[in-house]
Amino acid sequence: MTSRATPRASLDNIEEGAPLLSPDSEAFPLPIPDAAPKKHKPWLLLCVLIFFLVAIVDIGAFLAEAPKTRVYETNLCVRYYREHDPSKIVNGHVDEELCKEDVIQERLASLFGWQELFDSIPGILLAVPLGTLADRVGRKWVFASCLMGLQLNSAWILLICYFESLPLQLTWLSSAFYICGGGPIVATAVGITMVSDICPPEKRTAIFLYLTASVLVAELIAPILAARLMESGNWFPLLLALAIQQVGICIAIFFPETLHLRDLPEPVDPPLSPSIELQTKPKTSIRKLFGFRAQVGHFRDAYLFLRRDYQLALVIFTFFANRIGRQALTLLIRYASKRYHWKISQAAYLLSFRAATNLVALTVFVPLVNLILLRVVRLPSHHADIWIARGSIVLTTLAFFCMGTAAQPALLIIGLLVFNLGTGYNAAMRSISIHVVGGQSSPDTGRLFAVVAIIESIGTMIAGPTLSSTFQWGIERGEPWIGAPFFFATLIFGVMMLVTFAISFKSPVIIQYEDESGDESERLASPRASSSALRRSISPE
Repeated sequence: MTSRATPRASLDNIEEGAPLLSPDSEAFPLPIPDAAPKKHKPWLLLCVLIFFLVAIVDIGAFLAEAPKTRVYETNLCVRYYREHDPSKIVNGHVDEELCKEDVIQERLASLFGWQELFDSIPGILLAVPLGTLADRVGRKWVFASCLMGLQLNSAWILLICYFESLPLQLTWLSSAFYICGGGPIVATAVGITMVSDICPPEKRTAIFLYLTASVLVAELIAPILAARLMESGNWFPLLLALAIQQVGICIAIFFPETLHLRDLPEPVDPPLSPSIELQTKPKTSIRKLFGFRAQVGHFRDAYLFLRRDYQLALVIFTFFANRIGRQALTLLIRYASKRYHWKISQAAYLLSFRAATNLVALTVFVPLVNLILLRVVRLPSHHADIWIARGSIVLTTLAFFCMGTAAQPALLIIGLLVFNLGTGYNAAMRSISIHVVGGQSSPDTGRLFAVVAIIESIGTMIAGPTLSSTFQWGIERGEPWIGAPFFFATLIFGVMMLVTFAISFKSPVIIQYEDESGDESERLASPRASSSALRRSISPE
């Protein structure tokens, strides 16, 4: 990959010019093929370790989802009947069927909606500085700090829920612990950056699919385990989830650093002089990196990063809809529980069903489509990615409409199946974003995913209260409007479908800049280079 006019240009130049590197290459043919395998040998093992780490962390997260929802619902239910009908309370508990009252479910939706809004704020504020920090000092400790913030967040929520006399609104303060690491969206961005550091470009989409598959394995196992454990109470699965997340933190601490393992091609352009290199990597203290002026500068850099190329902005903007889709699926348990009068432990099986069918789609359907596009249609890998993304978002739009109109559980299940067929969208768009920014060798990969994290955090901040408000609105009006959150998601994904079809591949923008001595160089536009940029031009292919 490269940082010149086309992301694959310098790699092609290296391959074409390889025999010129050594005049004795014909006399010594064996050392050349032996060198590459040694360089690429560890990537597969490290990817498997990352998959394992992600699966462990997500098992803890999904294991806690259903019992936490039930603990919240129980708390609100007891408070409601204590005020309106204390006879319904038996030994401090209320029958779960009585907790499906509209008022209780509206309060529950509001509680979760505002929680999602507050959770997104640290990601918006910290994504860029943490991405910059990950590019400078490495990914490992940034990722470990993200996991520690998740752990502290969960522990605070359990503490508030344990003391039933405390108002549940105090759980909103758990978002403050995301200052440590930026929250789950930043953790996802750093984790994906670690994968992109080590995996070969031609295997990137497949690796991202298998990374998503590791999440689905966790989502498959955890809800079933949670439903079984909830038969004996809600607190044991919550404490077990906390312990599992702690195991993930320990693994992250001992995980090797991936920043120096990037597969960087030999530079085609003359190397920068030492003075220019010092200017592109200014010595900024960690304290100044997170100061108020630095924060303003980070947002300005993120804005310039998006402005550098129209296609790059379109690609990154699609992640806004991706986050809204995920937020809509977080309503699945509460939606099914309210609409079909299921117990929450029963509704949790929907998550396992979705994960199981999604896993089949990821490991069979999407790779098969990708193989056909690459081998039969013979499309370049990035063109295959964009067509996978386009087909996926069409299916996702149809799926949300089906789920919103699902008056019967069978229609909801069909909607989930259609949604799973479109599950390749996220992996394909992430691969496309790396291609557009200049490839694996680009120094801005960490910043790319930091800006993606900001867009996703903004999507979460908007989607949380909005979807919860539409859910409350639908509950107040009854059938068929109870599916209003999914109708809203259908509208958003319809717009993003048009954006995805508008994406095409052009040459990235090159910034020409010069240092104080007057020497000029060309690099891909980036927040790092933008401060010294003198003029911008579009380099032809």
